[in-house]
Amino acid sequence: MYFSLQVVGVTNNTGRKRDVAASFSDATDGYLEGNVLKQGADLEQLVNWCSDATCALDVATGAGHVAGSLADAGVSRVVASDLSPAMVRTATDEYRGLEGVAVDAERLPFSADQFDAVTCRFAAHHFPDPEAFLAEVERVLEPGGMFAFEDLCVPADPELAAYVNRIERLRDSGHVETYSRGQWLDWLDATGLTVETVHETSRELEVDAWLNRMAVPEEDRQRIRSLLSDAPADLETAFEFQYEADGDRLASYQTGVVLLHVTA
Repeated sequence: MYFSLQVVGVTNNTGRKRDVAASFSDATDGYLEGNVLKQGADLEQLVNWCSDATCALDVATGAGHVAGSLADAGVSRVVASDLSPAMVRTATDEYRGLEGVAVDAERLPFSADQFDAVTCRFAAHHFPDPEAFLAEVERVLEPGGMFAFEDLCVPADPELAAYVNRIERLRDSGHVETYSRGQWLDWLDATGLTVETVHETSRELEVDAWLNRMAVPEEDRQRIRSLLSDAPADLETAFEFQYEADGDRLASYQTGVVLLHVTA
């Protein structure tokens, strides 16, 4: 097993990326046990797209749910990579047979055409330069290889998107930006990769569990809940806000999610 405790090849935004790595090092338990991440039809779909692979790279693996599922599906070699060494250690401890390396998603230390599958799930909103990330995916994928991607997505309306990202940054200091489905498709269109399938869906987030996963301080929790209470009506409708019995406290909402099946 290869497991580097160094953050390899960090490019621009070095200080910010090290802060992200540190923040996620403090959140490994929440990511390992969180039901939103460890199970679901979306996870099964990503793995199914890559089930015929022999050598897969999971970028920003977090607690290793995708990497471990790929290994369980029979992919003979799976590399779990993440900016946070603690996350990589969690993934390789939890799932047998994974190789682990702490790397920058925007500067992958792998040879061209090295993998026949690359995955990335619920992570790209932490990347300062998504286009650099996609260029690296294209470089390390062999011709005909699969890229299975999933992330949060925001409405196309710029004002609603900005409101969502304001809340997300309060919750998670490492959050850069969540993008719309259209933005991801535009970026992919500028690469040599081909989008085969686009699936936009949603995932229910229980607000308390969502805040607990990043151990959000009480002051920021109150600010987030205030923003959710004052959210534009269009966002409340789009995200299907569900309130507790008293009708005042938000219990859960449906966050936007996009899945992309891409070939090299």
